[in-house]
Amino acid sequence: MTNRITQIFLGLMGIAFAKVGLEALIDPQRVLAQVGITLDNVSALSSMRAVYGGMHLAFGLYCVWGIFRNPRGPLALVILYTIGFVTGRLSGIILDGTPNTFVVTWLVTESVSLASASFLYYYSGVRENSINTIVASSVHRK
Repeated sequence: MTNRITQIFLGLMGIAFAKVGLEALIDPQRVLAQVGITLDNVSALSSMRAVYGGMHLAFGLYCVWGIFRNPRGPLALVILYTIGFVTGRLSGIILDGTPNTFVVTWLVTESVSLASASFLYYYSGVRENSINTIVASSVHRK
C-alpha cells in the first residue's frame, strides 16, 4: 500500500517539477512575474531558464524514474529541495515580513511535500530493512 502511495506521490512531484521546468524554459519572465521579479537582460533569462527550467525538468524526470526504480533517491531529493525552500521562505517571513498569497501557498505546499516525502522515505527504509532481515534469516536457515 505504501509503495503505491510513494509512486503516486513521486508522480505528482514529477508532474509539478516538470510543469515548472517546461514553463520556465518557454517563458521564464512569466513564471517569475508571479513574485514580482523582472528579468531585464539575456543573462537573467538564461539563468532562470537553467535553474527554474532545466533543473526543475530534470528533477521531475528523476521523480518519475523513481516510480519504476528505487524511490529513495527521488524522495531524498524532494526532502532536500523542500527543506531549502521552507527554510528560505520562513527566513524571509522572519526578516522581511509576510509575502504575497502566491508565495504563502507555495510555503504550505512545500511544507506538506516535505512532511510527506520524509514519512515515505523513512517508511521505505523501514520496509527495506525488514525485507533484508527476512531474506537474511531465510538464507541462514538453509
